[in-house]
Amino acid sequence: MKKYIAAALTSTLVLAGACQDNPAAPSRDNVVAGSQQTLQSLATGIIAQDRANYGGYLLWGGIMARDAIVPTANESRFVTEFYVTPPDPSDFIGGSQWTGYYQLLRASQLLLKDKAFTSLSAADQGAARGFIRTLDALSYIRLIDYRDQNGVVIQGPDATVQDPIRTKASVLAYTSALLDSALVDLKAGSSTVPFTLPSGYSLHGDYSQTANLILLNRGLKGRVEVMRALDPVAPNAASAAAALTALNIALAGAPSPMTEAYLNAGPWYQYNPSSPESAANPQQGSSSLVTDNFVNSFMPGDIRAANVIPASAPTVAGFTASHRLKLTDPNNAALQSSPIPIVRNAELILLRAQAEIATGDLAGATNDINAVHTVEGGLPAYSTFTTASDAINALLYELRYTFTYFGPQHIVALREYNMFNLAYVTQAGMPNKGAADPLVSSLPITRNETNARNGNITPVP
Repeated sequence: MKKYIAAALTSTLVLAGACQDNPAAPSRDNVVAGSQQTLQSLATGIIAQDRANYGGYLLWGGIMARDAIVPTANESRFVTEFYVTPPDPSDFIGGSQWTGYYQLLRASQLLLKDKAFTSLSAADQGAARGFIRTLDALSYIRLIDYRDQNGVVIQGPDATVQDPIRTKASVLAYTSALLDSALVDLKAGSSTVPFTLPSGYSLHGDYSQTANLILLNRGLKGRVEVMRALDPVAPNAASAAAALTALNIALAGAPSPMTEAYLNAGPWYQYNPSSPESAANPQQGSSSLVTDNFVNSFMPGDIRAANVIPASAPTVAGFTASHRLKLTDPNNAALQSSPIPIVRNAELILLRAQAEIATGDLAGATNDINAVHTVEGGLPAYSTFTTASDAINALLYELRYTFTYFGPQHIVALREYNMFNLAYVTQAGMPNKGAADPLVSSLPITRNETNARNGNITPVP
């Protein structure tokens, strides 16, 4: 991907950031030629860019899956470009989740060539490289989460070369190998990374320690292999077993009975709305609501229903709603500094359930779904599922009510099971336009990227 392409896309990122209150982050591209940066400053810039990228990531998936709805009077595209027409590749929705990740991926490659890194001991280089490569893999996962079969670019070593857009299957295979390479680095590395991580990385477990980063790495490996196994276009049956192997390592310390503390374990983003950081939690929004179907579909007794409160919003293009999640309440100033999970064990457990369903282990899937269902939902445990269909429906329920406004986990699973269709969105209380509904389950390749490639955005293996 050429550097000038990403530079041309910066205006799109800025607009998306303005709409989503994303915190700004330094870019390695802006370092003055000839100046020597410390390893800490280089790592901090990459970590900050990762957090900045998350602002749009946590929202779009909920809107696509018809769990979240944002009827904003002065910005109708939050509604129209998901329920009326597909997202426009030239505006902030169509350009979201692109530029920032390539800024991070280029910065990562530059860090690993910088004297501040190469002068480290071999063990410290291993820990640092393992962390950075794991963060790179997370970027590719998030790009594919939203581009899906449209594909993404695998960032090559030369920023002046226009790398091709690759197929989803190719990117997932690359990301899987990248995580394995990072695992080798982490195992050979020092016991901690050689730079200070933000406080959120030690909020629910100390993820400056390579032992815990190995667990994160294997969790992401499991995420990738589940996506490969369940890819509707190019499924890889062997990946389900590979996912189980990785996720069993990531979740080896799971207690019995399950606890909320364990479900929350993982690295988290920390936010600070005060100057000089001026980085507020991006979940809040005066029109950030949940759909009527979301509110009406709770199981009786689900304690997560207590997180829903009344709200009011204008009607935009015929769409509105009357409830929000407490975590989006614009009147609660304390939420501006609330942390958000990057990856937590609750997600990894449900990913393992997907792998178990794919391999026919319905008893294992039942146990893993119940771990979230009983602890976070406060609901009675399911009896062992007798069909994959029953297990999948239960899995989707947990993804929906655990991760709305935390990312695209629900829409990703709906795509994987071919369940995001007109029958789904025409349920009572769903925002839909009827037979003309665009059913937006992925974001397009951005217009600037298309123009820079003279219209050739067909992904290649």
